[in-house]
Amino acid sequence: MPLTVEQFTQRLTSSGVMSDDELRDWIAAAPIEKRPNDGEALARELVKQKKLTKFQAEQIYAGKEKSLTLGNYLLLDKLGQGGMGMVLKARHKRMARVVALKVMSPAAVKSADAVKRFHREVQTAAKLTHPNIVTAFDADEAKGTHFLVMEYVEGDDLSQLVKKHGPLSVEQAIECIIQAARGLTHAHAEGVI
Repeated sequence: MPLTVEQFTQRLTSSGVMSDDELRDWIAAAPIEKRPNDGEALARELVKQKKLTKFQAEQIYAGKEKSLTLGNYLLLDKLGQGGMGMVLKARHKRMARVVALKVMSPAAVKSADAVKRFHREVQTAAKLTHPNIVTAFDADEAKGTHFLVMEYVEGDDLSQLVKKHGPLSVEQAIECIIQAARGLTHAHAEGVI
């Protein structure tokens, strides 16, 4: 069902993504003839002007605005999903640091074994500090779920690079293997592998 501008703005401000003042100032700055006339148009314009991410706009439009915060983090985008949960791009509310959050799914949280496995993974990640391994910053629990706060690395993964640009040269492939091996060597030295 389409949302009015008022409905969308109410959801947006209750999400914590934008304050009432920020939104009011943004709307006031827009020429009257260019102001969006429905919630969908408003969402599109806010995404276009980088006030919201597409993910945030979709969550707000779907009535899931309360899911855009987790502890001290404002969720920005969904990066991936697995059997135990998902990985989200987020920004710390006070520090403004962009991070990746590995969040357990509601189904996984119901399993004591899954929670124990997740906590072991968190403790393992905390042991590893190496340039070829993503750094774990913190772990926490909020809204009934557990999550691991990790370094966010901008860019494509190896699979995406190959899809975009085709097979790697021998030199590039060797460099990728060397970097992975360095990270694995460190993990092994720490007793992880």
